[in-house]
Amino acid sequence: MKKLQTVLFALMMLTVSLAGCTDLSNQVDLDNDTVVDADDLCPDTDAGLTVDLDGCADNQLDDDGDLVMNDVDLCPNTPAGEAVHSDGCSSSQVDSDGDDVMDSVDLCPNTAAGEAVDADGCSQSQLDDDGDGVMNNLDLCPLTPAGETVDTNGCHGGSVVTWGSSGFGGDSSSVSSDLTSAVIHIYSTSHSFAALKSDGSVVTWGAWGGDSSSVSSELSSGVSEIFTTHRAFAALKSDGSVVTWGDPDYGGDSNSVSSDLSSGVSDIFTATRAFAALKSDGSVVTWGSSDAGGDSSSVSAELTSGVTQIFPNHVGTGLNHDSGSFAALKSDGSVVTWGNSALGGDSSSVSSELSSGVIEIFSNSKSFAALKSDGSVVTWGSTQGNWGADSSSVSSELSSGVIHVYSTVTAYAALKSDGSVVTWGQEAYGGDSSSVSSDLSSGVTQIFSTEWAFAALKSDGSVVTWGSSDDGGDSSSVISDLSSDVVLIIPTTKAFAALKSDGSLVTWGDPDYGGESSSVSSNLSSGVILIVPAYNAFAALKSDGSVVAWGDSDVWGAGDSSSVSSELGFGVTMIFGCWSAFAAIVE
Repeated sequence: MKKLQTVLFALMMLTVSLAGCTDLSNQVDLDNDTVVDADDLCPDTDAGLTVDLDGCADNQLDDDGDLVMNDVDLCPNTPAGEAVHSDGCSSSQVDSDGDDVMDSVDLCPNTAAGEAVDADGCSQSQLDDDGDGVMNNLDLCPLTPAGETVDTNGCHGGSVVTWGSSGFGGDSSSVSSDLTSAVIHIYSTSHSFAALKSDGSVVTWGAWGGDSSSVSSELSSGVSEIFTTHRAFAALKSDGSVVTWGDPDYGGDSNSVSSDLSSGVSDIFTATRAFAALKSDGSVVTWGSSDAGGDSSSVSAELTSGVTQIFPNHVGTGLNHDSGSFAALKSDGSVVTWGNSALGGDSSSVSSELSSGVIEIFSNSKSFAALKSDGSVVTWGSTQGNWGADSSSVSSELSSGVIHVYSTVTAYAALKSDGSVVTWGQEAYGGDSSSVSSDLSSGVTQIFSTEWAFAALKSDGSVVTWGSSDDGGDSSSVISDLSSDVVLIIPTTKAFAALKSDGSLVTWGDPDYGGESSSVSSNLSSGVILIVPAYNAFAALKSDGSVVAWGDSDVWGAGDSSSVSSELGFGVTMIFGCWSAFAAIVE
C-alpha cells in the first residue's frame, strides 16, 4: 500500500509539473491521518488511529520518556530517570498490594487485603517491633528486651514460687493461676508482693497492698515499674500516669493529686508513708501521710521545676514509721526539703550551704547528709540525741575528699577518695569506729550496713566490721574467712552474708536473722551467684538455678523453704524478699 501511494504521488507530481501548476506537496497526506505531510511529525501513522495536531498517534508517542509508548503506558507521567516495567509504571506509581502505599516506599509489599498499614506500608501482622519472632498482631508483650526467650504469645518471664509467713506474702495460692508464666519482676511492701508481668499487667497478694481489686482494670496493661512504701504500692505506666493502692495512710490513696499523676511522671521516690513523683518537666507531686513527706505545700513553689532527684529518710524496720521527710536535689545543685521538720524536713540551719554544689544526698532515720561537688559533706536533721545531724566532731575530715556516704539507722560512714573512712552519729551503732581505725585508714572500696552495724569491703578482699556486736558489728567468729576474696556483702536487719570469689558464703551477726548458716553450710560452699535478704532471713541463688534459704524459720518461716524445695531445685532466675517471705521467679 505504501509503495502504491508513493507511485501515485510521483505520477501526480509529474502531471502537475507538466501542466505548469503550483507545488501541491503541502496538500499531500500519505498516511491519511488528516495531517498533511508537511506538518506531520509522525508520517507513518497506522490507518484508523486517532492523532494529535502533529499527526502522531499514541503508539508513536512517549510523553514521559520512559521508552514505553503512550498506547501501552499505564503510568503516563513517570518522573524522569525512573526505571519502569513493561507497562510503563515505576515503583513510585504502583501499589501492588492495594494498601495505598506506593511500592517505592512500601517496606511490606505483600500486605493482606483489608489490613491497616503504617506510613511504611506495613500492617501489624508484618511487623515484629521487639524482634522476638512474634508478629505485633499476636504479641501480647510488645516490649520484650533483646535476647529474651518468649512463648507463643511473645511473652518472656517465668512462674512464681513463694514461701515464708502467709501474712507477709509467703502464700500466693489465691493468685497461683495468674503466676504460672510471664512474670518478669516482683516488688514488695512489708507485708505483700506485686508481680509485674511482661504484658504490663500486675498480680498482687499478701496483706497491706496485696488487694489491688479496686484498680484491677488500670493494672491490666501498660505498667512499666512499681514503687512501694511500707504498706502501699504505686505503679508507673508507660504513658506516664500513676496508679496507687494499699493503705491510704501510706500513700495508697492518691485521689487528691490524681490530675497531676495522669501523665508526665518519669520516676517515683518513696519514704515509709509517702510518695514523691518526679515529672518530666522537673516538678514534684507528693501524697501520703502529711507528716511523713506527703504534704509538700510549704515548698511547692520550689518544686515546680528543676528537680532531678529525690531522697527520702532511711527509716529502720524496727523504728516508728509514722513520720519522715524528703530532700529534693535540683539541677542547679540546690536542695529543697519538706516533711517532718525534726527529721530533716527543715534544713534552714544549713540553707546557705545547700544553695549550690550538692551532687548527692544520703540519710539515716532522722537526718540527712549532702555530698557536694568539692567532696565536702553538709548534715542536718534531728538535734535530739546523736543521730548524725551534727557532724562537727569530724568536720575537718568531711571538708573534702568524700566520694560516698553510707548509714545505719542512727550513724554515718563516709568513704573518702584515699580509701579511708570517717564515721559519726550514735557511737554504739556505727558512729564510733575507733576500735578499727587503723583498718579503715586506707583500702576501703565499699561499705555495707545492717540497721545497727557497718561492714567495710577492702580492695584486698578483706572485711572490717564495727557497730553493734549483736547485729553484725562483731565478725571475730569468722575473721579468718573474711581475710580475703570477698566480693560482695549483703545485710539483713541484723546480720551479714559475704559472697566470696569462689562462690562460697560467710555469715555472721544475729543467728535469728541469718547470721548463722551452719545448717546449710554444705550448700553454701560453692556456686552462689546471688544473695537476697528478707527482714530476718537470707535466700541464695546458685549457678545451677537452685535456692538455699536460712535464718528465721520458727516465727515467720522465711528461712525455711522446705515446703517448696522441689520447685526451687532448678530453673530459678531471680529472688525477691519481703519482710518475712520470699518470692522466686522460675523459668
